Amino acid sequence: MKKGILKRILKTVLILVLAAIVWELVTTQNPRLLSIKRGFIHNVLGITTVDDKRETSGLLDGYSVTRYADGKATDAVYSGSGDGKAVYEDGRVTRLVNYLDGYQLDFPAGTKFDFSLSPLFTRANGDGFECTVSRETATYAGMKDVIKYELSTFFPLYHSSSVQDHVEHYEFRFLRDGRWLENNGIVTASASDSRGDLIIAAVLTEPGSAEYDRYLYCVHYTPSREYIRAVYSFKSEKWGDLGPDLQSLFKGMWSFDPTGEGAYSTDFKPVPDPGWTSETAALYDELRNGTELKWGIFTGDVFERGIDEEIPAIEKKIDYEFDIILCYIHENMEFPTGFMDKTAASGKTVELTYQMTRNNNEDLAARSPLLDLVTGANDSEIRAFAKAAAEWGRPFIFRLNNEMNSDWTSYSGVVNLCDPQLFREAWARIYGIFREEGVNNCIWVYNPHDRSAPPAKWNDALAYFPGNEYVHMLGVTGYNNGTYYSWQAETWREFREIYDSVEEKYAPFFSEFPWMITEFASSSIGGDKAKWIDGMFAALPDYPNIKAAVWFSSADYDGDTPARPYWLDETEETTEAFKRGFYGN
Repeated sequence: MKKGILKRILKTVLILVLAAIVWELVTTQNPRLLSIKRGFIHNVLGITTVDDKRETSGLLDGYSVTRYADGKATDAVYSGSGDGKAVYEDGRVTRLVNYLDGYQLDFPAGTKFDFSLSPLFTRANGDGFECTVSRETATYAGMKDVIKYELSTFFPLYHSSSVQDHVEHYEFRFLRDGRWLENNGIVTASASDSRGDLIIAAVLTEPGSAEYDRYLYCVHYTPSREYIRAVYSFKSEKWGDLGPDLQSLFKGMWSFDPTGEGAYSTDFKPVPDPGWTSETAALYDELRNGTELKWGIFTGDVFERGIDEEIPAIEKKIDYEFDIILCYIHENMEFPTGFMDKTAASGKTVELTYQMTRNNNEDLAARSPLLDLVTGANDSEIRAFAKAAAEWGRPFIFRLNNEMNSDWTSYSGVVNLCDPQLFREAWARIYGIFREEGVNNCIWVYNPHDRSAPPAKWNDALAYFPGNEYVHMLGVTGYNNGTYYSWQAETWREFREIYDSVEEKYAPFFSEFPWMITEFASSSIGGDKAKWIDGMFAALPDYPNIKAAVWFSSADYDGDTPARPYWLDETEETTEAFKRGFYGN
């Protein structure tokens, strides 16, 4: 009797467990499981959420439709595979149906679309406005967040605010920071509509020569951890005509399950500057076509003790002379002519990193130099720097505003109205000023971080790329940070692990550019640093695009403690590892 009861209990528990697993698979919105679930629904079961009637609902009679597959116009109706879009026109609105990102959104009539970065976002251009639309995913902050959200899928009456918390922090925390708003002359207003969509309006009170001075941020929350994000930019004088219309059109958005696989349509390739000095052109040719890797170094106080004492001492220890010296200049600093003279006299080239910050990126709520540049408020400082660079005349490598796809730099997208287009505008403006001042001796390096923060599609490295005519080299950066900050999920990463990932990410787009590891190193905390260096030298030949590598021989500190000791000559073992790498013994 007891055995029979026990069997029934075990059977009941098993049925409940199986039911829970099935329910979890049906209801889950976990980002890791969601793509598997959708693939099963669409590819195996052949179920689609596309609704032909909904697509044309509300359109005037006589509308036209243009369909796209992988970015190109097609006569074929979307079948559920590939990168599909449909654009309807009825003379009143332009309707975009984006199957890949799962939304239907109306725009003012005549709007045109750019699908070149479709796996990330779609850009819309209309009369007096621009818009970027993407489907984003809220990451989990921790296990508590996972449990809370998963519970909300089991119990509809239980609400998890983790997605809204993610959006407010990762997307818009500076637009909600009173000090940042005041310092940058920006006024905002926000509201939620009846279905819970978030609307934020932002106005630049000192627009100067900025192309756009008003922004409208719209977020539509889906039933999953995904949300549709649309950012509109336009002139204030257009607000009366455009503002209410754009808000109303966004409120009519319809979201559905995304289908298909994204396709990029890019053609990135370097355009050497025909106005370069012969010496600069020769350096670029050597960097682009040379077969021998150039090595560089950075040390603390590089302008004085670094160049005079530390670097010569390291070179003596390893019996090797570096080709490149890395330095950092901030927007309110002068061109370092004396330092440049010293490096040129020793036969070295400077990798000059120019960052638009006035506080070493330590106070992100301060006034933004990048916004000042876009509005035309600080051209004079850039122009003075450019004049001095032109007067110096010798070739140098110019790395402008590196790691812009981060949330720790003053010129990053998240700090500057969440709009990568402003970075592109600033880059083009600086490039133009350099041209006007006759700077024909610098090689421009575009250098995003290998991991975007926030990890959003709109913040991807490709969103910031200035354009072929403005970039000559791709800068790549990946550190082995070690394990001092293991509580922040930092782990020991071997060189090949880091740069295989970099290769996978950038090779499809930037294979025609020469690459430069603009700064990198390995910590000694958490593993064998000398062995890491040996592995680095063994792996480097497998990355033919990498033409130069610059070791960051310094440290990141936690108070007075070296949290990430990166020194090249930290120990006799690390020094010997470099000698082995350079001379193969």
